[in-house]
Amino acid sequence: MPELVIDWTRKPTAKEREQLQRRLLRLQVPGLPAHLNALDAKLLGYERSVGKLRTVGLRLRRPFAHLTDPIDDDSSDRKAPPRELRPPATRISSSLGSALRLELTVIALLQLHRKPGARAHLADLEIPIAGDSQHTGWADLVAALPTDSNVGGIYHNARDKRARTVRKALERLEGVGLVDVPGKPGERNRFEGFVPLHEAGVQAHGEREEYAIPETSAAAFAMPPGLILNGWLHVLEDSEIAVLLMASCGTGSWVEDGLRAFPGAVRLRHYGIHRDPYSAARKTLEWFGLLEVKEIRRHEDGRAEDDDRYLHRIGLRTAGFEKPALPAIQAALQRQLDR
Repeated sequence: MPELVIDWTRKPTAKEREQLQRRLLRLQVPGLPAHLNALDAKLLGYERSVGKLRTVGLRLRRPFAHLTDPIDDDSSDRKAPPRELRPPATRISSSLGSALRLELTVIALLQLHRKPGARAHLADLEIPIAGDSQHTGWADLVAALPTDSNVGGIYHNARDKRARTVRKALERLEGVGLVDVPGKPGERNRFEGFVPLHEAGVQAHGEREEYAIPETSAAAFAMPPGLILNGWLHVLEDSEIAVLLMASCGTGSWVEDGLRAFPGAVRLRHYGIHRDPYSAARKTLEWFGLLEVKEIRRHEDGRAEDDDRYLHRIGLRTAGFEKPALPAIQAALQRQLDR
């Protein structure tokens, strides 16, 4: 029998419905399931018994998502804080780029392969940027589904296009101090042999230090293993990933009935998450079964009553991450469109 799902949340607005339809169409592109399955298989090919991601989740140091000192400028929920002042997770997030997903993929691969406390030593794995049909490259580990093309007699295959996406992402990570790139701008193959750095970023950490797997005693939080193992990282939007990171990190919130309440100033000035992407992401994540949301005094269209005490309570639904991401998210989007 099909699963009976009763949705007590409010229905999507007309604008949300249009956005959901576009998103569903993107996730129904032919070849996407096979592409994601191949990606997951290649990533898991690096797993070793010493890696702890499968048992403890993806562990991230708190400064990756949360600033100890608040952003000091005139930002408000009507004006997002400057990108360069945000923590790395929201500084590198984008509706178009792949920098956040590549950063988390690099960390996940290392936590699958190495034990807590070990340095990255990524060069030992000899993973090229593009790779080929016989050798896995970073272009095989980040979700992107471009197709081969012939423009004016110049042929571009899908692998080359994916490799360009990876290089663009690495360029972004280099600018934030999350990777060290050996080559100089304009040099051929300058990204080959990149080294991942501490996930707080050079600016916050104070020095360039090779990434190491967080030890058990480190000030870190853990994302559910299914974020990586069941493909959710590939199909979520960056704003949704940022909200999940905040919900898991929890610093600056208070707990009520097992859920966390994040004051707007904490969300904005410590996590760098503006009201609009937060409002959209918490709703979609609730539909996907990844986030529990308790709304406090909401209008029918989702707007909050004008009182700082009326904060959402949110919390991760770890069971949601245990489902394969692509069919789960497709089904959730279709349910909302059918309401």
